[in-house]
Amino acid sequence: MSGSERDDAVVRLLSDLEALRRSLRLYPPSHPSLQPARDRLRHRVLALGTDGDVFTASFGPGRLFWDGQELPLPPIGPAARLIPLLFHLGLAAVRFSLPDAADGLVQLATRLATLSDPPGEADRAVLLDEGNPLPGVELVPIDLSGVQLLDSELHSDVSGSRPVWAELAQRLSRDGAFPLAGQLHQGELKPGTVVELLASTSDAETLFDHLFKQLAEIVQGTAEARRPVSLAQVRELYSELIRLLDPERRGLAIVTSLRHLPVANPNDPWVAGDLLLDAIEQMLVDQVGIPEDVQRVLHILAASPAEEPEGMPQELAIRARRLLARVPASVPTGAIPATDDRKEKADFSQTSWAKELSESLGDEQIRLHLVHILQEAITLWPSEDVAERAAVRLAEELTSALDAGDIEAAARLAPVLSATRSEEARTLCNQGGVEAALRAFRTLDKAHHADLTAILVALGEGALPAVLKALDDEESLVIRKRLLEVVARQGPRAIPYLRPRLDDPRWFVVRNAVFLLRRIGHIEALPLLKTHIGSAHPKVLAEILKTLISLQDPAWFRLLEQTLDSDDEERRHLAVEVASRVRHPDVVRLLVNRLRNRLGRRLKEDSTIELIKALGRLRDPDALETMRDILALKRWRHPFSLTGVRREAAAAIAQLEGPAAHRVALALANGPDKDLADAVRSGMRARVETPEEVE
Repeated sequence: MSGSERDDAVVRLLSDLEALRRSLRLYPPSHPSLQPARDRLRHRVLALGTDGDVFTASFGPGRLFWDGQELPLPPIGPAARLIPLLFHLGLAAVRFSLPDAADGLVQLATRLATLSDPPGEADRAVLLDEGNPLPGVELVPIDLSGVQLLDSELHSDVSGSRPVWAELAQRLSRDGAFPLAGQLHQGELKPGTVVELLASTSDAETLFDHLFKQLAEIVQGTAEARRPVSLAQVRELYSELIRLLDPERRGLAIVTSLRHLPVANPNDPWVAGDLLLDAIEQMLVDQVGIPEDVQRVLHILAASPAEEPEGMPQELAIRARRLLARVPASVPTGAIPATDDRKEKADFSQTSWAKELSESLGDEQIRLHLVHILQEAITLWPSEDVAERAAVRLAEELTSALDAGDIEAAARLAPVLSATRSEEARTLCNQGGVEAALRAFRTLDKAHHADLTAILVALGEGALPAVLKALDDEESLVIRKRLLEVVARQGPRAIPYLRPRLDDPRWFVVRNAVFLLRRIGHIEALPLLKTHIGSAHPKVLAEILKTLISLQDPAWFRLLEQTLDSDDEERRHLAVEVASRVRHPDVVRLLVNRLRNRLGRRLKEDSTIELIKALGRLRDPDALETMRDILALKRWRHPFSLTGVRREAAAAIAQLEGPAAHRVALALANGPDKDLADAVRSGMRARVETPEEVE
């Protein structure tokens, strides 16, 4: 694949890895939406190469390298969230080999989902547990080989490859600025140690000044080719330190760092601005007051395109403007330098980037972006009002997607909405969403029915009342079968909704409830079902008998026999039909005895044909003797025609198992009686074409 295709494929792989991790944090391992996410991740991995290929993904805060080459990383999205998490966990790289990594990355997502948020040192130990390796995946800690992996093709001296944290520990120990004896971990100075040491001093500003000055000198003294790696380590130490500091010292650290870090990096002058924006964002989240000096720098970074300093990275300016919009309204003195020849406000509409952006954002693209933002709002602020409003809007989007035939979008939304805390959103899903799915069943091709079924299943237990009501009113047999599947796949959660329906006056509602209780395997319902046998509609009675047999109720045979002897012809007919699906020796003997009792004048009754057909479907060779007796009957002894009975007996013999039945069938097929020969051939075809049904 081309370079751009490779870049997109890698970003999609990391996005799917993060999506699976977040889904595993939300849903139990058996949730139906997780298996498609696992399969999608496996597909992404295998699409990158062929068996035997080995790849290395390495990263710093906000940066991604693939086999040593930096890839453009979207500013937002799952991949952009995953990279900082892995870096925070102390990983320099993930090396994986095909095809084993397809399962290894799925297991990595599962392991990441179990960690704390934000993760700590204990989580890092769990992730890097050498006793529990991941197939085809190697996790490389940053303190062991991060520099070599990110810059493996470059050659420099030993001092240039030394991690920044270890170098900083040596300098501070040598200078005596910090009492570090016994406080270093693997030769490195950890941010937590710095915080502990700062707690014991009254002159934090002097120590901050010394600390950042040493960091600047370390980076400045790094070989040019290795400087991006060193800067990545500085960013990590800085951001972790800022996160651990109390609000007062956090602001002091930010202002102090500005004195040194920009000057120390002439080839990357805005690294301090990047660090500043990281810290400001953390301060906004923590609702900490932002010092005036820091606000002044933020205003400069967020200057309009017509006034921004030369060489300002565009992504840094955009991020600064977004942060500035969140800062309480105040303009620090001197934030915008006074000038007499200030340029007029720029007109963006004719710029190439503005035209490209406008052309790329059609209605569908805007809707997709909106959906992603709403999903993030639910995940990030589940207890806030914004999550409530976002969930309601997503519920409306679910209905719109189903009505528009966008099944893929609806399939993504359903699992998210099933877990929302918003009662209004759940109500919209359970009513409007179910109704929209029914409309889609009727209008879309049958190829989409399985996906629509999965969407209704993903909506969960809350959708069951609406699904059951739709089942009651639906006329299409195809759609009814799909709705039955939706309810059955909810398992025991559906039982409280089904048991009350056993007393519904509509026989088809009761029949569906009995059928579903059998599918779910609800043995506790058997005593209640047996009380309904006497008064049940014949078709409900058939379902009850099937349920008693399927769930092995001790009284199933006695109740089947009683129904076969019922005075109601329709009930007897349904009992024979049920018995014809039960390959049990007692059932075969029961039907054979009933048939033999009809060898006299009762042969002309319709029930005789039903019994013969039932024994043919059961295929038990014990019925052969009775069938031969029917064929041997003398026609002149009966005042009615035996042609139909004899034909059915011949067809039944052709379906029976065993060598004896096979010999009789061949003799009849080749015999002089054309009617019997045709019946045998018909029975043989029925045996081949009809699958065996056994309860």
